[in-house]
Amino acid sequence: MGILLEFFSQQINTIIERKFYAPTGLSESDFIIRQIMPLKQLLVKNDKDTKIDESRIPIVVVVPHTIVPLSYQLERIRESINDIQLEHLIKAEWFENAKGVSTPDKPYLLLDVETGYAMKNTTPKKCVQSFRDEGRFALTVDEGIALISHFPEVLESHWVDLPGSVLIHKFVGEDVMKRGMLSSLPPAFAKATFVPTLNYLYYNYLRLYYIYEGTETPYSGSASCANRLSL
Repeated sequence: MGILLEFFSQQINTIIERKFYAPTGLSESDFIIRQIMPLKQLLVKNDKDTKIDESRIPIVVVVPHTIVPLSYQLERIRESINDIQLEHLIKAEWFENAKGVSTPDKPYLLLDVETGYAMKNTTPKKCVQSFRDEGRFALTVDEGIALISHFPEVLESHWVDLPGSVLIHKFVGEDVMKRGMLSSLPPAFAKATFVPTLNYLYYNYLRLYYIYEGTETPYSGSASCANRLSL
């Protein structure tokens, strides 16, 4: 259990450094004691088969958008890596959980996170099916932001696709077709599914964007976890 506690402690420090408590109206200590520390008891029951390699992380602490807005979390990450401040067109609030994906509305743990490195050059749609076959779960946009908050170095090797969420903004898909915008695209675009992706590689700044679920690239892969745990 020692290594899990080490990861847990490191991530508590990150949450404090990012000042995630600020939007909640709680003090730093109250936020950690009430929202984060109760998760420690879950480590006792899940300290077996810990896997760590170049693309696997044993636990990730997630603070969902219901507690701290994702736009706030992203800005704190950008500040921490001395990222340039740009007006980003794609907002985290433009995504929601994919059909059938249920996540806790309070802080929780991800177990055995694979960052997407192992799934490069595979479409998000195929990845989701593979995860289902393996009993794993595709990460959501909340979980992807948690991943790079604690481990921003992940983005140095690849883009992280998050097919546990889907894009719902009105200016894509069917609405775009009705407005006559992007008319060169095929009619199937109106029914297409887009998933969030986080990237830094090739852009040299932190970027939240979206990718068509049928796109495969050698620099992009879908992240997953073995389980989600909450109290």
